Amino acid sequence: MDLLYVFNRYFFENEYMHFGYWEDGMEVKYGNLKSAQERYVEEIFKLLPADVETVLDVGCGSGEMASQLVARGLRVDCVCPPTVLSHYAKQKLRDKAEVFECKFEDLDTDKRYDLVYFSESFQFINMRRAFEQCRRYSRRYVLVADVFKKDMPERGPIGGGHRYSEFLDLVREFGFEEIANVDVTEFIAPSFDLETRTMEEFLKPMLMVIRRMMSGMNPLLRRLLLFVNRKKLNRFKSRYMDNPDRNRHSFARYKTYRYILFRIP
Repeated sequence: MDLLYVFNRYFFENEYMHFGYWEDGMEVKYGNLKSAQERYVEEIFKLLPADVETVLDVGCGSGEMASQLVARGLRVDCVCPPTVLSHYAKQKLRDKAEVFECKFEDLDTDKRYDLVYFSESFQFINMRRAFEQCRRYSRRYVLVADVFKKDMPERGPIGGGHRYSEFLDLVREFGFEEIANVDVTEFIAPSFDLETRTMEEFLKPMLMVIRRMMSGMNPLLRRLLLFVNRKKLNRFKSRYMDNPDRNRHSFARYKTYRYILFRIP
């Protein structure tokens, strides 16, 4: 994620780290990704309740969405594990927001917020612990924008996301009241076609260049580097490089992407 952010920021002046929202007629290419990501944010902001004044951004990335909320007059804090992203978020927000550099599960503060929101960060947090922390830190609302797994007999070719049925079970258990639940799967799914094109037209040629460069290395050192990183390389290769089913159709079949707003009674 840190490398992707540095790449996007330098070459495309793009601060976003989430999927794009691809409307009909928008060509799915990397040059349009920033516009699609801006549309993603616009759709989320439509769900912001009018009585929200304070916000906790969970998994804030580079702080771009938090910065936009501050520009709307809201008081915003962020929580994000210490990474390159949290470093840039602190630089961007400075004294406009406090950035807690820790996992949401480990957050411990006396502050409370009108809204706790997740933009593609909920899937990385234990669900029960996330609900417990939302109950602790939100006075009114929780907003989740993320991918979930459908109840399918097979696993599917694309990873990521909690099981949607289990998520709804916890919603009922914790007594959260659903205000809005928008299925945006069809608009998010084209992002996976873009990923495939990026793999074929950029990453694979780049890896060919790297292999040629490595061929000039000391053979023993080359084998050592490959051995040390073999698990990561094999996982990346099987998950991305050699996965022909990683596309919009598989995503729509096995996943559901939702913008969900809850009220905490």
